[in-house]
Amino acid sequence: MNTEIENNINERIRLDLSYNNFQTIAKKQLPYKFSYLDEWLLKKSKLLNDEATVLEQKLQNPLETQTSLFRTYQRGTIVKVDFGIGIGSEMSQIHFAIVLNNYDNPRNNILTVIPLTSKPSKFNTYLGTLIIDMLIERIKNKFKPLKDKIDNGELLTAKESTKLNKLNTLLSYYKSNVKSTFACCSLITTISKERIFLPVNEYDIIGRVKCSNQIMNKLDEEIKNKFTLTFNSK
Repeated sequence: MNTEIENNINERIRLDLSYNNFQTIAKKQLPYKFSYLDEWLLKKSKLLNDEATVLEQKLQNPLETQTSLFRTYQRGTIVKVDFGIGIGSEMSQIHFAIVLNNYDNPRNNILTVIPLTSKPSKFNTYLGTLIIDMLIERIKNKFKPLKDKIDNGELLTAKESTKLNKLNTLLSYYKSNVKSTFACCSLITTISKERIFLPVNEYDIIGRVKCSNQIMNKLDEEIKNKFTLTFNSK
């Protein structure tokens, strides 16, 4: 049999087997990460298809295709990430995370992050509610001039009313997430920037606001304790 035909048949068989496996899992209607499997597979297939399209263009026109540029993030920035469906105890689903990279640049498409969770564990580092509280405080600062104007009996312009509605949407969203926060230092992982959610609207500060030095120092110490060997110098 022609090698190319045989490879195509084997490829089709592997894809069919993969589809059957995922369909079998979905039919079990299991809770937690498995209930999210179909949504994640669809999203992942779209992301991979976009990546494949760009690669195809580069292969066809290597001199014409420009290098993609990506948004940059500073160390300590809080981002919202879709970790997808992990194997075993790997991080799964959507969580906030903290960027660990010391340096980032527009040509870099990956980041190393510490996932955050509201679930306590002896393996996680307690951060209180400082992060979400900080997000809410930043939004309230943008909200205050509009509220003062209303309290003084002044009418808002159409633009100001739109801004107020968008800020209220953000406040409601982040207030619903005010829970004790734990950093999953044992689950540090490197992700594609494609996994990072865009801000809810132009007033959302997620992806721009950074943790305090106090929090970052606490995480640095925890990482050092978990992943490095320290020796007492004599």
